[in-house]
Amino acid sequence: MDEAAAGPIAWPTLDVEIPPTSPEAVAVPPMRRWLDLARGNRAVLDADSSDVAGTPLADLRRAARAQAAAAAAAYTRGLGLEVAEGRPDLLLCTGHQPTLVHPGIWIKYLALSRLVPPGGIGLSLIVDSDAADEIAAEVPRADGRLRRARVVLARGGREVPAEIISAPTAGDWRAFVAEVDAHLQTLPEAKVVAAWARARALPPPPRGAGLSGAVTWLRRTLEGRRPYLDLPVSQVAGLPAFRRFALAILRDARRFADLHNACLASYREHYGIRTGAQPFPDLVADAARVEVPFWYLADGRRWPLFVDPEGGVLVADGRPVGALPAAVDDAAFAALPIRPRALVLTAFARLVLSDLFIHGVGGGRYDRATDAIIRAFFGVRPPAYAVVTATLWLPFASGAPSVAERRRLQRLLLDLQHNPDRYLSRDAGPHRALVEEKWALIRTLDQPGLLRRERRAATRRIREINQILQVVVADRVAEVQEALRALDRRDQDAEVVGYRGFPFLLHPVESVEALVDALGR
Repeated sequence: MDEAAAGPIAWPTLDVEIPPTSPEAVAVPPMRRWLDLARGNRAVLDADSSDVAGTPLADLRRAARAQAAAAAAAYTRGLGLEVAEGRPDLLLCTGHQPTLVHPGIWIKYLALSRLVPPGGIGLSLIVDSDAADEIAAEVPRADGRLRRARVVLARGGREVPAEIISAPTAGDWRAFVAEVDAHLQTLPEAKVVAAWARARALPPPPRGAGLSGAVTWLRRTLEGRRPYLDLPVSQVAGLPAFRRFALAILRDARRFADLHNACLASYREHYGIRTGAQPFPDLVADAARVEVPFWYLADGRRWPLFVDPEGGVLVADGRPVGALPAAVDDAAFAALPIRPRALVLTAFARLVLSDLFIHGVGGGRYDRATDAIIRAFFGVRPPAYAVVTATLWLPFASGAPSVAERRRLQRLLLDLQHNPDRYLSRDAGPHRALVEEKWALIRTLDQPGLLRRERRAATRRIREINQILQVVVADRVAEVQEALRALDRRDQDAEVVGYRGFPFLLHPVESVEALVDALGR
């Protein structure tokens, strides 16, 4: 590592876990501190004297914000959504792939929109550079027990980025709605399908902005008017400010790869991670070429991008795809279809584009590694970020199974089998003689000097009495056994009842808003 990364890395602990119960949300740091955190980040970054590819960081930040704000306003209007007036005085940012997200992710957008101050901008980055095999919704159905079914809205393919996938047609949308309807109609719980009634009434999403725009439009339409903008990563990658940021890495590819891999090795060792794929794979480097954290788009898919430092060329799919540019305004470089991988995207969003980035739990964890790489390569203290997530289950009448209730019923059944006399009437009625005999035998077993054959005979007779008395409590035993069977059925349903991954289409936005309210107190 270079001087900025010398010495051991002080790895932090991310004190946030996915809430185990519903409805529940968690934010780190507390949401009421986010705006102060954003202002503090901005003050530090705007005063930083570092430069990126020959441009002072403060100047690059101003340019990036102006470019992104203009592009995002145009894109959001293009979706037919209302655009709130704002200036990049304070820019809050979040992002996710264009999927049918669940409330634990949806809450990022709603928390963002709640906090955008007057004179500020909220920005949602649509990560359409990620591969999308398919865009689908998990929905519940009942066929003797609760199950999850998967309904596909659109298909892509292996290493096919979302940005080149067409939006679903009107027929695709109608077929999707009909299939979701068919599954939900098997459920007895009317509350589960109430929110879906709002979503299913929507017209087919617009096709002009592709799959990413269609999915974004669905979510934004159900949210109602919100003071934030959307911008696809495919458009972020074309901003001159981003190209300058990318150029700083491409020109210094070998040092970046060395620092990147060293930081990840330290991360894995500290957190006890044994797989080389977490939090990101290492960058491959040999004498001839160095992998860089970007994708290259060609032939309808994305490819890892490499730099040949000696030859001064960029390489993808084993062939040269362009020259290593000498300047950021190189026209060929500006047109080169490169996209950032996760690490570079969040590094740019946090260091250059925004004043506060809002992560989910997964992003919050991997960005501890991003922090180390920012510090090592750029020599800049990484800005703080926020993490928010939630668990919100669908309102099934059966509720979640109770471990305590199962244990109580099991203990009761055991007691009915071994101590049925405890459940007889106070005087034991016609069975009083048997009860008295049982307790006399129990007292006998406590006497010292009892012969083994006498002990065996007493124990055998106690069992016989219990079996006789169990006939009397048979109805109660049957009730407990049926209660345990019902609990078994609930346990079988637990993976559906307690599943947090059902999409926003099945949840009322008001339920997630209530969680944001709780976080803001």
